[in-house]
Amino acid sequence: MTNNFANQSYTITTGKALSGVSPVDRKIRVVSGRVWLTIAGDESDFWLNDDDTVVIPANRMVVVEADQQTSLIELQTVTAPAMRKQNDFALGAYFQKLTHKLSHAFA
Repeated sequence: MTNNFANQSYTITTGKALSGVSPVDRKIRVVSGRVWLTIAGDESDFWLNDDDTVVIPANRMVVVEADQQTSLIELQTVTAPAMRKQNDFALGAYFQKLTHKLSHAFA
């Protein structure tokens, strides 16, 4: 399914995917549920839960798939470079928390 991420929000049912290319940078925020997100050209995929955000770059194929429940995502146009830096900081903090949780889970 191709979608240009033109709407402000999408509901993705369990096991279904939303994909497309946005002509501008967009911030995705998970309102409810859990999604898997992959961006063409990135080495890593992302698991996002409630209130997690990530900026998807313009002109790159993106796939968002709901995990084990219907998920709601919101999209916002990124208009300032500062927003991208803020997202990078938030993503770094997210990975630090995840690494901490995983180290305790497998200790």
